[in-house]
Amino acid sequence: MRLITFFKGLKSIICFNRERRMNVKQLSTTLKVRLICDFFQNIIVTAFLPFIALYLTDMVNQHFSGLFLFGLVMINFPISLISGHIIERLPKKTLTLSYQFILSLMLVIMAISISQHTFKIILFCIAYAIFSITIGMQQPIMDTIIMDAITPEVEQYIYKISYWLTNIAVAFGALIGGLMYGAHKSMLFFIAFVIYIMVFIALIVWLPKDLNIVTQSHTHHANEKQFSMGQILKSYKPAFKDTTYLLLIIGFSILTMGELSASSYISVRLKQEFDPMILFSLHINGVKMYSLLLMTNTIIVIIFTYFISKIVMRMNVKTALLIGIIFYVIGYSNLTYLNDFTLLIIFMIIATIGEMVYSPILEENRFKMVPSHKRGTYSAVHALGFNLAELLARFGIILGVFLTSMEMGIYMFVLLLLGGMSLYIAVSRFNNTNSQ
Repeated sequence: MRLITFFKGLKSIICFNRERRMNVKQLSTTLKVRLICDFFQNIIVTAFLPFIALYLTDMVNQHFSGLFLFGLVMINFPISLISGHIIERLPKKTLTLSYQFILSLMLVIMAISISQHTFKIILFCIAYAIFSITIGMQQPIMDTIIMDAITPEVEQYIYKISYWLTNIAVAFGALIGGLMYGAHKSMLFFIAFVIYIMVFIALIVWLPKDLNIVTQSHTHHANEKQFSMGQILKSYKPAFKDTTYLLLIIGFSILTMGELSASSYISVRLKQEFDPMILFSLHINGVKMYSLLLMTNTIIVIIFTYFISKIVMRMNVKTALLIGIIFYVIGYSNLTYLNDFTLLIIFMIIATIGEMVYSPILEENRFKMVPSHKRGTYSAVHALGFNLAELLARFGIILGVFLTSMEMGIYMFVLLLLGGMSLYIAVSRFNNTNSQ
C-alpha cells in the first residue's frame, strides 16, 4: 500500500523489460533526480502525514479534524484543474522550484507552531492547508516531468522501480514516524524541512533547463484570457472527451479507494472489532493488527516485485491485468470484514500481489494514452482521480456507521469489481486500437 506510498538498495534493483535488462544507470538525469528526490520526500511525508489527523484531534477534537481534512480534499479538486492549466502555459522548472520552496517554508512554520496555544494551532492549520494545496499543485507537474523524460525503452521499467521505491519509502517513513511522533513532533517537521530544501537545491542543479519551455500550442491566446475560468475549462475539453482515459481514471480511483480504505475504514474497524490475541508472547490488538497488515504489504512488495515482474512480462497484458484485478478485489473486499489473524494476513498477501501486477500496467498505459501536448491537463485529471479515491475512502467510514462489517465487505466487493471492470475495458480498448 502506497500507502500512499513509501515508498514504494536503489542502484541494486534490476528489472526486465520485454527484451532486455535495464538498470538505473541507463535512466536519464531527469528520471534519476525524480526517483531519488521522491524517495526521500516520500519517506518524510509518510512519517508525519498519517499523524496530522491524530494531532488535530488531540489539539482540538475529532469533529474539527474530520471537517478540516475533508475540506482540504474538496479544495484540491479545483486546485488540480488550475494546476494542469498552468503547467501548459508557464515554465515547468520555475513552477517546480516555486512549489518546492513554498512546501519547505510551510514545514518550518508547522515545526515552530507545534503547541497547545490557540494561536499556534491556527497557524499550524493555515500552514498545513497551504502545504496540502501546494502538494496538489505540484503533483501534476511532477507527473508531466516524468512523462517528458520517459522513452519507450524505459517506460515499463520506470513505473516498476518507482512502485518498488515507494513501498521502501513507506516502510522507512512509518518507522520514523512511529518513533518520533510522540515526543519529537517539532524535530520531525524540521527534518522534513531539511529534506525538502535539499531536494530544492537538487532540482536547481540537476533538473534540465529544457523543461523550462512553455508549450507553444497556446501562444495565440491573449495573456489576460489564459487564466479565466472559461479558458481553464476549455483546456480540459480534450481530456474529458477521451472516454478511454476517463474509464481508466475511474477504474484507478475506485481501486485506489480500496487501498486507501485500509488506513480509514479498515483500521477503524479493526480497532473496534478485532479480538486481542497473544502471538509469540506479543499482545496483538486491532491497532497492532493494522500495523502488521501494513508491514506484510511492504515486505511482500520489497521481496517479490522482481520475481512477479519477470512472470508478468511473459504474459499477455490483458491476461495479467485481469489476474491482478481479481486478486486485488478478492483481497481488499475480504480485509473489509474479516477479524481472523491468519485470514487477514493471507488476504493482505493476495491483495498486495494483485496490486503489484495491475499497478505498473495501469501506469504504463496511462502514460501511453496521454498526448504529449496535453500532459498537464491529463495529469491534473489523474490527480482529480486520486482526490476522488480519498473521498470514497473517507465515505467508507461514514457508511460503516450504518452497515455491518459483512455488508461493507459486499459493498467493497461490488465497488472494486466495477472499478476493475472500468480499468480492464479502458486498457483493452486502448491496446486493441493501437494494435490495429
